[in-house]
Amino acid sequence: MKKEFLDHLAATCNVRGAAAAIGVDPVSVYALRRRDEAFYLAWEDAVVAGYQMLETQLIGHCLAGGGTTIENGADCYGPIDKDTALRLLTSHRAGRDKVIRGGPRPQVARPDDTDAAILKKLKALAAKSAADETGS
Repeated sequence: MKKEFLDHLAATCNVRGAAAAIGVDPVSVYALRRRDEAFYLAWEDAVVAGYQMLETQLIGHCLAGGGTTIENGADCYGPIDKDTALRLLTSHRAGRDKVIRGGPRPQVARPDDTDAAILKKLKALAAKSAADETGS
């Protein structure tokens, strides 16, 4: 189901439509995205693929001397307004490095890193305590 959802998302950049394609509520896929880092990353890749497809269609359409709409052969959606496509691509590029809905990528510290940070803090507290005792 994940693969089918992601394939549909890559083809349309439409979460609601991709969720409907696999028979689930969009809330469910957003919840999975928050819990599953691999799914989160695959989701991002699918959206990037969708925008690349849109850009490719737009460029091909313009080079072919097309009009104001781009006819789409895919069953996923109908004609695309050229100006809307340009605005979407511009907005996507501008926001590419920003945190997207759903929050930042989950980061999990390794046990060695957390142990080192705790030991460093304990050492600093011990040094401060010793300095306070000799200074008082």
